[in-house]
Amino acid sequence: FSAFNPDIVKSIELYKASVPARFGGRLSSVLDITGNDGNKKTIRGSAGVGPVTSRVHLEGPLVKDKTSFNFGARTTYANWLLKLLPDEYENSKAAFQDVNLLLNHRIDSNNHLYLNSYFSNDKFSLGDDTTYGYSNRNINVKWRHQFNRRMYFNLLFGYDQYVYKISSDRNVVNAFKLGFDINQLNAKLDFEYFMNPRHSFDFGLSSIRYKLNPGYIEPNHE
Repeated sequence: FSAFNPDIVKSIELYKASVPARFGGRLSSVLDITGNDGNKKTIRGSAGVGPVTSRVHLEGPLVKDKTSFNFGARTTYANWLLKLLPDEYENSKAAFQDVNLLLNHRIDSNNHLYLNSYFSNDKFSLGDDTTYGYSNRNINVKWRHQFNRRMYFNLLFGYDQYVYKISSDRNVVNAFKLGFDINQLNAKLDFEYFMNPRHSFDFGLSSIRYKLNPGYIEPNHE
């Protein structure tokens, strides 16, 4: 399965070298994903049902020609396939869910507000022993202001969380829960000035606050 819902994505750009400074000096590579703002005229959507996964997508105006939304969700129910494995694996489980929501509001011709949120949850267990879980949460708010035809800025505030968990309750005596998580708050201010059709200048500020939980392990009484 793709890590990104294609119904939500507008464009993807991969930087493998010479990463632009606006991405904060990343040492390896950057995958820049731009979401689809949503249709401001009419509501439209799509849905799909398959043997192991389903999806739904809906977009349209909240206020015509001013505010729009774009919503997408996916889930899988592959457990019935795993039950076809040999007996020692018949209690295996595998599932994921992810949800995207984008809101776009036009204040006036020079100001726009954007909200982008994402949630995902994955679980996997082989047999009836250890269960592995992963989840991601992301939300950010962006204000875009255009001073004139040559200059604009983006002001963004965001929150991100990644959680990893392992649990086992097969043996009551040795049952355990183990996990760690990474949290970050970020703020970013970007300016872009178009000097002429061939040259432009980018400048700005960014700050990230990391909060790390290096891990825990405790008895599992569930």
